[in-house]
Amino acid sequence: MLIANRSYPLKVTPIQEEILRKAAQTVNDRMKDYEAAYAVKDNQDLLAMCALQLAAEQLGVHEASEDKQAAIKKELEALSELVKNLRSE
Repeated sequence: MLIANRSYPLKVTPIQEEILRKAAQTVNDRMKDYEAAYAVKDNQDLLAMCALQLAAEQLGVHEASEDKQAAIKKELEALSELVKNLRSE
């Protein structure tokens, strides 16, 4: 993988390789965006900015997923209660 013009050799499966290539491209694209937007030249600073942004996005997705799961669980419990009530009639 090539990130910030540095090569990082990794041993991965073919499925993982495609995911890592996309991830590396995302990091490189973000670094270019941050460099242009904030006039930052230091790759370490750019990588830190990318790491923070990507981690925040991941946490947001995780929290949204947990919220959806909780809502689905609540709906399933309500449906289960309805079915139970129908059976007892």
